[in-house]
Amino acid sequence: MKLPPGATGVNPPPGAEADLRVFTAACRHAARAVDATVTGVTPAGVTPNFHTVDIADDRHRVAMLRHTIVPFIAFARPRTKGDVMLTFVDHPGLAAALTDLTDAQALTVDQLQTPLAQVDLSALDRAEHDQIGYWKPTTVGELLFNFWD
Repeated sequence: MKLPPGATGVNPPPGAEADLRVFTAACRHAARAVDATVTGVTPAGVTPNFHTVDIADDRHRVAMLRHTIVPFIAFARPRTKGDVMLTFVDHPGLAAALTDLTDAQALTVDQLQTPLAQVDLSALDRAEHDQIGYWKPTTVGELLFNFWD
């Protein structure tokens, strides 16, 4: 796997930020496709570097995450206030619905848990490598979906 420039969320190219309204609309549609409803929307900020749309059905809750710079989507257990650790989950139904509606790629738990030592980081710039050296993420998921400030 080769991570593209902007993967850390540092030094985004102008105009690269994902539109929260577009992602939220896609999430609403995807939620309906799996008989769920959107229960919350949290925009990215200085931290975290991803938008979150929470959905729920009668039995499950899941957070859909959209990286703000690179077109990656992930799924996680919903966080409680103050949580900075993510527990990634697979959700094939939502992944299929979202990738049909957006230009983003849904990443699996296996991809997100890939050790950084097995990933090509050559496309990242010096500032991103500096942040990686400072925060020391160990997996693709920790690097892509982070709470760095």
